[in-house]
Amino acid sequence: MYTNGEVGTIEPIQKIGEIAKDKEIYFHVDAVAAAGKIPTDVSENIDLMSISSNDMYGPKGTGALYIRKGTKIQPIIHGGGQERGLRSGSENVASIVGMGKSAELAKAEMESEAGRISALRDKLVNGILEGITDTYLNGHPKKRLPNNANVRFSFIEGESIILSLDMEGISTSSSSACTSKTLEPSHVLIAMGISHADSQGALLLTLGKNNTKEDVEYLLETLPAIIKRLRDMSPLTPR
Repeated sequence: MYTNGEVGTIEPIQKIGEIAKDKEIYFHVDAVAAAGKIPTDVSENIDLMSISSNDMYGPKGTGALYIRKGTKIQPIIHGGGQERGLRSGSENVASIVGMGKSAELAKAEMESEAGRISALRDKLVNGILEGITDTYLNGHPKKRLPNNANVRFSFIEGESIILSLDMEGISTSSSSACTSKTLEPSHVLIAMGISHADSQGALLLTLGKNNTKEDVEYLLETLPAIIKRLRDMSPLTPR
């Protein structure tokens, strides 16, 4: 992954690509979370790279695969031979055009929007860590997506926090969208060495172009009381 969509960490793609190239291994990179938010470069020993439209505010259900010249792959959908025989089926032209436009806008706005969003993210993260005890940031503190804030709260479950915030009009998640329908703790956090119990208390907050300073302040005003109430009810909280 170019960047981890759950904890926001930007991965050392150049170094990983060098290892893969040295071992003569095809290197495919999932850049869905990164494209449109940070500069992405296919020259970094990348053989294949996937991107998605909806993560750039484009039409849902549309994506693209970069294939380096000379890289050989097998199609998984056969039929009419569209997409140079690699992906048969009639192209969704309207969504393809929409994705192209969304990528164009994302490129034009990337630098300014990244600066604005990262400032909001830092305000959000610092406000949570300073205002609520036994709270920790997941992922790299600096090398992370500008819109990602993943924090964990000891002694309580993230699902309870999500439901409580939802009642206050705040939409959040406890993991990536891909695994949102499972009650298991995040495999990403477990792989990072975080305990099963602490992983259950993770909260994923992502910011977008429509979020404002007032949104961040509202969450910082709302969250402490929710965490206190849940900890007061939790049998895991030290007494």
